[in-house]
Amino acid sequence: MPIKPIDLQTLFMQLGQVGRQQAAEKQAPIIQQAMQGNEAARREAENSKTVHRVDEDKSGTGAIRTDDGGGSNTPAEGKHRDKEALPPPERETIKDPDLGSHVDVSG
Repeated sequence: MPIKPIDLQTLFMQLGQVGRQQAAEKQAPIIQQAMQGNEAARREAENSKTVHRVDEDKSGTGAIRTDDGGGSNTPAEGKHRDKEALPPPERETIKDPDLGSHVDVSG
């Protein structure tokens, strides 16, 4: 089926429109990404200008620790006193009665 001159004439007339359409399709993801970036920047600027209420649960404040020792102790002295006051923890030794009785020499 050969191409006739009338077909070429129709194609040439629509060539500009097809070129614009393909260029728009190629630029669409870039334009969409730029628009999303602008929207994110606008939201970030808007959030930075507003004041947000802090919940009591998320405040991150803990209980105030008070020492009963009195006086002005350095932190090193307080730690040393705590170590002397606590008895050393006893180590628990676990023994397996089957340990070492079965030797696998096959593999």
